[in-house]
Amino acid sequence: MEAGWMRFLGAVWSITAESAPWVLLSLLAGGLVHEFLPSSQFRAALNRRGFTGLLGAVVVGALLPICSCGVVPLSVSLYRSGVRIGPVMAFTAATPIINPAAVILSLGLLGPQITAAYVALGLLLPLLLGVVSERWGGVAQVSATAPLDAPVAAPSPSAPWMQRVRRGLVWGIFELGPSIGFYLAIGILIGALTTGLAPSHWIKDYLGGASFLSLLAVAVFGASLYVCAVAHIPLVASLLAAGAGPGAAIVFLVTGTATNLPELITLYHTLGKRTVVLYSLTLIVASFVAGLLLNAWLMPGFTLALDPMRSLDMMALGEKLQPSLSSAFVVGSACLIAGLAVWGVYLRIKQRFFARAQGSAACAPACCQCEQVPLE
Repeated sequence: MEAGWMRFLGAVWSITAESAPWVLLSLLAGGLVHEFLPSSQFRAALNRRGFTGLLGAVVVGALLPICSCGVVPLSVSLYRSGVRIGPVMAFTAATPIINPAAVILSLGLLGPQITAAYVALGLLLPLLLGVVSERWGGVAQVSATAPLDAPVAAPSPSAPWMQRVRRGLVWGIFELGPSIGFYLAIGILIGALTTGLAPSHWIKDYLGGASFLSLLAVAVFGASLYVCAVAHIPLVASLLAAGAGPGAAIVFLVTGTATNLPELITLYHTLGKRTVVLYSLTLIVASFVAGLLLNAWLMPGFTLALDPMRSLDMMALGEKLQPSLSSAFVVGSACLIAGLAVWGVYLRIKQRFFARAQGSAACAPACCQCEQVPLE
C-alpha cells in the first residue's frame, strides 16, 4: 500500500515537473495571443478556408517544442481570440507530436523507416484531426475565468504597446491560469493514478506484439499517459531493439505525445465535449490504422539497425535543439502552476456555492418565483 502511494506521488511530481515550465510559458504566450491576435493578420491566415489555415497551424505547431499539457493554454487562447476550431485542434495535435529535436533524435535512434512513418503520421494526423473537428466539432466558447459562461472582453488595440504586453501577460497568468490550472490538476492526479498503479510490464507486453488487440491497447493506453516525444524516443528505441513491433511502437509514441488525461480534461471543459470526444476517437482510430499499415510494410523481418557513432551524433544535435531548463525554473514553475490550481479550486467553489447561496437569498422574498430561476 505504501509503495503504491509512493509511486502515485512520484508520478504526480514527474508529470508536474515535466509539464509545468511549458504550461507557464504557454500561459504567457497565450496572454499575448489574446491581446494581439484579434488585430493581427495571423488570425486571418489561420482562418483561411480549406487546407491553407489547417496546414499553417500544423507547420507552426510542428516548430514549437511544447508538450501536450503546455500547448493547452495556447490552444484555448487561440480559440477565444477567434481562430476556427479546425486550425486550433490541428495546432493542438501537431505541437506535442513532432518538433525538429524529436525528428533528429528519432532519425538517430529509430532509423530512417520509423522516422519517415513518424514524420508522416505527425503531420497528417493533425490535419485529419483539424478536418474532423471543423466538420463535426462543437462551436460553443467558454471563458477562462471562474464563471465559465461569462463573455470574454475584447482587448483594446489603441493602448501603448508595452501596456498591451503587460495586460496580455497579466491576463494569461491571472485569468486564463486558474481555470487551466484547475483542470490540469484534476488530469494530472488521474494521469498519475493511471501511470503509477499500472504494472510496468504492461507497456512491454503490449508493445512487443503486432496483433489487433496489442495495437488497440497501445493506442488507448498511450492516449491516457503523459509522454514527451523527445524524452520517450530512447524508450521506444530500446523496446524496438528488444523485439517490439514497429506499429505498436509508433502508435505508442504518437498517441502518447498527442494527448493525455490532463490535456483532455482541460479541453473538455474549455473547448466542449463533442470536440474532445471526436479528437480522442479520431486519434485512437487513425493511429491504430497507421500501426497496422506500418506492420504490413515492415513486418515480418523488421530489425532495428543502428550505427552507434551516427546515433550519438544525432542525439547530441537533438539535445542542442531541445531547450535546457534549470532546476530552479522547473521547481518555481511547478509551484506557480500548483498555486494557480489551488486558486482555480477556490474560484470553482465560490462560483458553485457562494453564487448559489446569493441566488437563493435574493429569491427568498418571492419563493414562488424561485422555482423558475435556474441555479446553474
